[in-house]
Amino acid sequence: MQSVTTRYLMTCAAIGAAVGVLLVPANFVSAPLAAAAPLAYAPLVGLWMIGPVLALALIRRPGAAVLTTFVAGVVSSASPVGAWSIVTCLMAGVAVELAFLVTRYRVWRAWLFYLDAAVFGAAYVASGWAAFDMAAMAPGVLAAFVVLMMGSFVVFTWLGLLLARQLAQAGVARGLAPSGPARAREVGPEPAR
Repeated sequence: MQSVTTRYLMTCAAIGAAVGVLLVPANFVSAPLAAAAPLAYAPLVGLWMIGPVLALALIRRPGAAVLTTFVAGVVSSASPVGAWSIVTCLMAGVAVELAFLVTRYRVWRAWLFYLDAAVFGAAYVASGWAAFDMAAMAPGVLAAFVVLMMGSFVVFTWLGLLLARQLAQAGVARGLAPSGPARAREVGPEPAR
């Protein structure tokens, strides 16, 4: 078990603060869009995945996604949704952490991030069935809604992995992620193609 260092906490806080600032305008537009134009809302939902994906891919330590999303939620609560922003962000952080908890934080491959995005996206679609009155949607609209929402989770996961890779190449994560023999097996997010 690695100790919690000031650098680890500050890195999570910096990522969380940056993502929180990004989520403030998203919170202003997402609620009205969800009610008035669900097809316009669907591509935005994955935005909440950037912070936890970026934190876990960059830092590769348990709790990084949850801590990052807590900070993001606090910062983005300066929006119409208020404290609910903390809950929403924490849900995304916990969802991303769960996939890595199952592997006991030993697998850091891109496919696991994408699998997690697909499972969380499917759960989000299922939980929104009543909220979006999906049963009343025409089949084509329903298909477009689901594809846009699921695609959003995948695209924003890809973006989080891309940012993590670029920050790691810049040396931001030096000394944060585990090292040693296990690190050699865990090559991290694969390059985008």
